[in-house]
Amino acid sequence: MSPREKMINLMYIVLTAMLALNVSSDVLNGFSQVQDGLARSNRTITARNQSLYAQLQAFNEKNPEKGKMWLDKGTQVVGETDKLYNFIDSLKFEIVKTADGEEADMSNIRNRDNTEAASIVMLPPQGSGRPGNGKMLRTQIEKYRQFVTSFLDDPEKRKNLETVLSTAVPKERGEELTKKTWEEYMFDNMPCIAAVTLLTKLQNDVRYAEGEVLNQMLTNVDLGDLRVNLVNAFVVPDSRIVMRGTKYSAQIVLAAIDTTQRPVVYVNGGRLGNNNGIYEVGTSKAGTYDYSGWIEVLGRDGTVTRRDFKSSYTVMPR
Repeated sequence: MSPREKMINLMYIVLTAMLALNVSSDVLNGFSQVQDGLARSNRTITARNQSLYAQLQAFNEKNPEKGKMWLDKGTQVVGETDKLYNFIDSLKFEIVKTADGEEADMSNIRNRDNTEAASIVMLPPQGSGRPGNGKMLRTQIEKYRQFVTSFLDDPEKRKNLETVLSTAVPKERGEELTKKTWEEYMFDNMPCIAAVTLLTKLQNDVRYAEGEVLNQMLTNVDLGDLRVNLVNAFVVPDSRIVMRGTKYSAQIVLAAIDTTQRPVVYVNGGRLGNNNGIYEVGTSKAGTYDYSGWIEVLGRDGTVTRRDFKSSYTVMPR
């Protein structure tokens, strides 16, 4: 996360601790500021993720053979993320609506200190036997966590997202709190503005996870490709020896190469003894000699790219 996002998270933790001591207007104002900051951060992350997805789409248009698989996976991730994000959005509105009535305005919460609205919306009535929205949200987050981490091979990145999307009650909060469910810990007797801020932070975490996975997919999409980092002009003649009265013909081309991935060259079945692709042979006898072979380069995903070639040269008598 960016330093700004880390600062917002730290402010949220501090304000939560203050909330346990006193629900003052200053604390409520503090939550409002964090809520506004998280909402802005969500818009920024959403725009960044849309850009990452657009890059997957652009790659697929240029190279459907390689890009389609990753675009399909990216579309899955975007769809599941939007579904969870929108569900959280609907819960935020229900909490504000319960606190402020039918004229509820998410951008101007009047009864910020209402401690019943979040419990009513997120927790089931005692003895009802219904799961409640809080439990439904926890289940969806856990499913989403399992879904997005399945796209990550790096154990550190996977562990990071598991932590970000954790639904475990922090043990350091005390034995009394650890006996509560995640939804009770998050929303029981929580002021309206604090509950909305908690849910906005969850949306922030969900978008962050989406971005990590889309970014990983963009990295994977061209793992097997050669990275061109040098372009030179080359003259490729039909023959380096011509006789008087005949035409000299040559093709002039731009050749793109990857200097970080030295290819392996085979000529007439044998591997060249240098890494520069220079083929040298003695010319003790006049005549025309054909030769052929292939070039291999190992991609970063372990696949081998091979290209065949053939050519000839002429040795003139003295």
